[in-house]
Amino acid sequence: MSIETVVVSKDELDTLMPLIVEQQHDCGKEVDLASTRAFFEGLVGHEATFQIMAVEEGVAVGLVMVDPIPNLQFADKVAYVHDVYVTESLRGVRGIGALLVAAGFAESMRRGYEFAEGETEPDNSPARKLYNRLAKKLGVGCKEVDSVRYLLDLRPGIERARTEPGYLDQLSTPRLLSRLSARPAAEG
Repeated sequence: MSIETVVVSKDELDTLMPLIVEQQHDCGKEVDLASTRAFFEGLVGHEATFQIMAVEEGVAVGLVMVDPIPNLQFADKVAYVHDVYVTESLRGVRGIGALLVAAGFAESMRRGYEFAEGETEPDNSPARKLYNRLAKKLGVGCKEVDSVRYLLDLRPGIERARTEPGYLDQLSTPRLLSRLSARPAAEG
C-alpha cells in the first residue's frame, strides 16, 4: 500500500470530498456538501492557488492547501502552505503530513514561487523540526521567523451588520480608530 500525492483538479473532487467532509466534522462544522463542493470547484485548477491530496488505493487520506500571500519584505508573493489535514486513523503513523507539506513546497517551486511560508504554534517542536528537516531534504533555506498570525472570527460582526444598517461603514472610520488608540493598554 503506497501513498501518492496528487495536485487536485476538478476530476479528483469526487475523491477529495469525503475527506473534506471528515475534516469539517472534526472542526465541529455542519457540512453543506453542495456549497462545500462549489467552494472547491472554484479553487481547483488555478495556477497560483492549489491543493494537494494524499491518496491511498483511490481514497483521499490527506490534504494540504497552498495560497499566494503578499509579502512586503520580499516584494513578491509567497506560497503559504496551510491547512494540513490527515485522516484520523493515519495521523502520526506513516508521515503523511510531512509528505503533504514537502509536496506543497515542491509544487510551489515548480510554479515559480521563490519563497514559501509554513506555520505552527511556537510550542509545537515536532512541526518546527519537520520544517527544518524538509528544508534540508529539499535543499532549500529555512528561517524561523518570530510572528503571530491572528484568526479573527468575523461571524458576530456579520450578524450585527444584518441588524444594524451602517455598522460596517462605521468600523473603517478614522473616528473609531482614534477612540481605540485612546483606550488604556490593559485591554487584551
